[in-house]
Amino acid sequence: MARGDSARKVARAARAGDAGGSSGDRRRVGFPVAMAVVVILGVLLVGWARSSREATSAPRLGDHWHSVYDIYSCIGEGSWTWKSKIVVEQDPDGIHTHGDGLIHIHPFNSNATGRRSQLGVFFEAFGGYITDSAVKLDTGEVIEEGFDCEGQPAVLTVARFDAQDRGRDPQLYTQDLADIRFLKNLEAFTIGFLPAGETPPPPRPERFTFLETVDPRALISNVPVLELPTTTTSG
Repeated sequence: MARGDSARKVARAARAGDAGGSSGDRRRVGFPVAMAVVVILGVLLVGWARSSREATSAPRLGDHWHSVYDIYSCIGEGSWTWKSKIVVEQDPDGIHTHGDGLIHIHPFNSNATGRRSQLGVFFEAFGGYITDSAVKLDTGEVIEEGFDCEGQPAVLTVARFDAQDRGRDPQLYTQDLADIRFLKNLEAFTIGFLPAGETPPPPRPERFTFLETVDPRALISNVPVLELPTTTTSG
């Protein structure tokens, strides 16, 4: 009888051991799965927060900023030229010009808001482009760095000025030019082809004059694609 009880106890202990082993295995498998779920949820939350910040960062839909721009290029020994204003007003996203020497940053959609509000978007709007070595204008003219400029190769440099504090030294860029972001209302940009290390001058005074007198209410575009001008304005 004792031997039978002992056998039953051994059998029960073995079953208990098997059950305990299965529970331990489940715990060992369940922990990394739970951690993986936590990591995935964390990544999704960070992505959502980042996209939310992007959606609300300036410039936002409804903002209407203005920046001066000008294009300055060496054309030979000691000779320089300012290129004509962009006159094509075609604009799919809301970063455009009205042929006035200004960049109107007036996002129509999220392609031109926040960090997507970039110099490259402005060039693309009128059918041009800006790379780290060349620009294409609305006339179809392409200016590419490397040509002789006072005995040195011309380098494409963009200078960012503060139109409200023109005495401040500009920020200079020679890389990732299409990604230069518009940071606030009333900036000024000179896109220059000069010898390496030289600073482009501020845009021409008349550009600032128009910036100071422009009435944004008269220039808000009601449609994403604007009519092309019938005449060409130079200067």
